[in-house]
Amino acid sequence: MSVEEKHLLDPLVSLFDISRPVDWKEVFNRDVPLDVEIGFGIGEFLARRTTDFPERNIVGIEQIWERTYKALKKIKDLSPYRFIKILHIDAWVAFERLFDLKTIDKIFCLYPCPWPKKGHIKHRLFSHDFLKLLNSRLKNGGEITLVTDFYPFFEWVLNESLETGFTVKTKKISPQYDTKFERKWIGGGQEQFFEIYFKKVEHQNVNSKRDEDLRVYKIKNFDSKTFQFSDYKEDIAVIFKDMLFDDEQERAMIHLIVSEEHLVQHFWVSVKKEKDHWIIAKAEGQNFFPTTGVAKAIELVFESAQHSCE
Repeated sequence: MSVEEKHLLDPLVSLFDISRPVDWKEVFNRDVPLDVEIGFGIGEFLARRTTDFPERNIVGIEQIWERTYKALKKIKDLSPYRFIKILHIDAWVAFERLFDLKTIDKIFCLYPCPWPKKGHIKHRLFSHDFLKLLNSRLKNGGEITLVTDFYPFFEWVLNESLETGFTVKTKKISPQYDTKFERKWIGGGQEQFFEIYFKKVEHQNVNSKRDEDLRVYKIKNFDSKTFQFSDYKEDIAVIFKDMLFDDEQERAMIHLIVSEEHLVQHFWVSVKKEKDHWIIAKAEGQNFFPTTGVAKAIELVFESAQHSCE
């Protein structure tokens, strides 16, 4: 990787090489107000915000890599460049795991996907539970600014906002953010948009999701030919994808998909021969959040291995 490419990626936070929840004062190396933008797209507002308010830190969250890369290119030459950090992750997971209680001053979300089809409403952000989560991460008196082009989504959010610890104000606004999606709607003839302003007045306690301690299991025998794993589907889903076995190293690698709440992870479990027993544990060299689901996945491999040898 060239020096220029490394510089481009400087704002990108390595999700798996940092203690969680994150101490953002330490990451930015200064104690100033913290803003967060959800779904920053290609970074227009993110860049303007840090230019106009260099006395504040800002974290941008975006799940789509193509947009994240374009935003990194946009901000790389800004003078307050060091006051921006980028998270390439689902917003719900970010607020659950990377931000502690009462640490954020302002949250912005401009033109989020409204998921207009009835069957897709479950994918919308700003549900009642998500708003309570955001509330818990905001400092007392903290604020959220949400702007949408889609009136049914605007109405839905207002209904979801009841009893979430916010006072809520709304207004119609003219175009003013000059983002890619705002320009798109203007090009389609839309002249007014819908803004919802939330101010925290009562704290909602939603604790941060903490990393789980992952157990290491031992079994006397393991037979790759008889090993069978039954998919587990309850509050957590663990789905078997594949198993690789190396006869020479006496080691199996089991590929699982772990799905829990808002997080889906591909995860590998190692089953390795050591002297007179086999060790079942997480495989090294992979990036993942050590969650309750991952801990359950390792336990299920242990139980399956035991049953296969009975």
